[in-house]
Amino acid sequence: MKKILIIGSAHVDFVSRVDKLPQGNEEFNVLKQEQLISGTGFKAADVFQHFDFPYELYAPVGTGIYGEAVEDEMVVRKLPIHARSELVNGCTYHMIDQDGSQTYFSVPGGEYNFDMSYAQTLDKDDIDAVLLYGEMLSGEGVIDLLNTLDDLGKPIYFVPGEFGDQMDEDIFRALCSLNPILILSETDAFYLSGEKFHDFKMTAEYLHDLTGSDVMIFKNDEGVYCYGYEKFMLPCEHVSDIELQAAIFVLAQLAGVDVKNSMAFMYEFAQKLIHDWDNFTFEEGKIRLAEIITQK
Repeated sequence: MKKILIIGSAHVDFVSRVDKLPQGNEEFNVLKQEQLISGTGFKAADVFQHFDFPYELYAPVGTGIYGEAVEDEMVVRKLPIHARSELVNGCTYHMIDQDGSQTYFSVPGGEYNFDMSYAQTLDKDDIDAVLLYGEMLSGEGVIDLLNTLDDLGKPIYFVPGEFGDQMDEDIFRALCSLNPILILSETDAFYLSGEKFHDFKMTAEYLHDLTGSDVMIFKNDEGVYCYGYEKFMLPCEHVSDIELQAAIFVLAQLAGVDVKNSMAFMYEFAQKLIHDWDNFTFEEGKIRLAEIITQK
């Protein structure tokens, strides 16, 4: 099996569990606080590592105390460090309420920048597809990154994540010319479609016309809507970590599972991973994926 190229971040995340998300300057109660090593690239690579799927990771590690913390955790988890930045590593601050809704702000560092010298080390014949996260289009070297993706000529799964409303329109249009499969929230879809439609199905059709590829929109408390060769809604409960679910979906796709069953596996697996962590093992996921493959 060829590799998935994961392009995302690795950083320190300060997480506060609160009774409700603040809407302004009102007081709120912090129920629990913790410091985690997180980031889209970090989480996606960790999933592929546990499933023993081959992958290549571009997640730059910077300097400073946050960079050291990221490096230490990546070494513990046996995640490769293929890129380093001379800039200080940044961090993010998350607040999550009791329903799983969240808000965040970031203090960015070198972890969002793309270094063209990394592209020169890639073996195109060894890469099957690319999983690209939105924050990597917010740092320096964006044009180099887009040129690298164009040169690779591989299928792209694009997850805007929490950067969908901040993305430069010209950059997004350039990415769309590479025919990426979009995996995004309803809010991200609204902003990336230029705020043209309030109906998510019309938004999905518009984005599909831009990319020529499948569009998957997570619609809160209803499910995930897919617009492409097939058009359907997969009912599911609200799960906030779309970036993590996207990695699980792509993993199933690379295993040869069709879109609908990949989405079902994504939801089932993500529910266990997020809500039943204490009793969860990745072996369960491996067994379930094997069952889906044999039932094709």
